[in-house]
Amino acid sequence: MKAAVLNEFNRELALTEVEDPRIQHPGDVIVRVTGAGVCGSDVHWIEGAFKDVLGAPEFPYVLGHENGGYVEAVGSAVTSLQVGDPVLAHPHITCGLCRACRRNEASFCESLRFPGIDGRTAGGFAELFRTTEHALVKLPPGTDPAPMASLADAGLTAYHAVRRACGDLPADGVAVVIGVGGVGYFALQLLRLFSPARLIAVDRVAEKLRDAETLGADLTLSAGDELVDQVMEATGGTGVDLVMDCVGVAPVPEQSLAMLRRGGVYSALGADTGEACCGTLALTGRELTIKGNLVGTLGELAELAQLAARNRIQLTQTSYPLQDINRALSDLRHGTVRGRAVLVP
Repeated sequence: MKAAVLNEFNRELALTEVEDPRIQHPGDVIVRVTGAGVCGSDVHWIEGAFKDVLGAPEFPYVLGHENGGYVEAVGSAVTSLQVGDPVLAHPHITCGLCRACRRNEASFCESLRFPGIDGRTAGGFAELFRTTEHALVKLPPGTDPAPMASLADAGLTAYHAVRRACGDLPADGVAVVIGVGGVGYFALQLLRLFSPARLIAVDRVAEKLRDAETLGADLTLSAGDELVDQVMEATGGTGVDLVMDCVGVAPVPEQSLAMLRRGGVYSALGADTGEACCGTLALTGRELTIKGNLVGTLGELAELAQLAARNRIQLTQTSYPLQDINRALSDLRHGTVRGRAVLVP
């Protein structure tokens, strides 16, 4: 099969022929990929940013952790899926047996595999992809899984974060979404869906701010050094109840903490070079909360897929053929992608 392969850090991905994945365990499922989301984490892997945390990958390595497609083959123990079913793959493959899994905290599974990210398990920048029955959400018959692919990480992370944050956001409160890219695009919609609070969207790109208005933002602001002052002015000097940082680049975390009201919540969705630093005196005196968000649960992915199937959220994507993976990555780096970049093998 064809796959986009990372052979070494700081090099373009190579489109090459690799061995087809095979059923190795009774619960395995092979998916024919029709949509694979392109994420900032893919850029980080290519640049070697994850090396110190995850170690060097097993080159050649196939990236891609947002995957949708059709069931191509199933293991002998698979009972809920048949060849041809449209499916959406949760980005984590878990054991279902360890303490974390049994506490519904599968993202912390002791045997966690993270295709396209962990450096060992091949992802979906390819024509075929191996996962497990437990990691798949079966979509309604006739559903095209390609537009749904971005739900598997960008959408799921936003859904997980918004559901966790809604209890901290009063109906008359104010929430800020910083970065209306792949993740922020979903976070803004989901906040609008679940909360009547006032929403402020922040981005550097004027076109994305126009998109934010159509997605439900009450106010849009351009990112920059004056952002905190602008937010404080817009809130009469009190600050906001919630900041959802979908960027993670300095100085956004620092700005986010500075614009919170007393008792406010900083929710980090973007993972990059920024540091969420706050002195303990400010942290306790202002009673701030800092939350990190790592994708979400399989149940949350199923719920999100249902929302999409009922057209309760918009799915905007920029599609690229598999051979144009490096152009997709370049567009992502330069912030020119509308919605989510999705490879269509």
